[in-house]
Amino acid sequence: MRDTKPEYLEAVKLLLEFNDEDNDGLLLLLIEDTINAVLSYCRIDVLPRQLEGLIPRIAAAEYKRGVSDGIRTISEGERRVEYSDSGSVLSGYYERLKPFVSRAVCLPSEVESDENESV
Repeated sequence: MRDTKPEYLEAVKLLLEFNDEDNDGLLLLLIEDTINAVLSYCRIDVLPRQLEGLIPRIAAAEYKRGVSDGIRTISEGERRVEYSDSGSVLSGYYERLKPFVSRAVCLPSEVESDENESV
């Protein structure tokens, strides 16, 4: 497998409009986390070529989400702040990932439910 992390880093920096290297360490960490989350969710060992373009988008969204720190709304008049639970790293991408989910591996909850149905 080729090392695409430098390519992902450049794509994330392009999406975030970063021109310097100040955040490269954090961005690489987010890229690695995004790759691991996609592989784990899809239950696969190798990232399909078709999903390579999605990694920078998710990593950039995670960076933006981290910067906002879960704050959804801020108002000055009558001082109002709302927080949001933005959910999983992959929320919003499940439909795109769905075709790549491997059914060859069963989760413990799936095995238990299959055994209960056969009884």
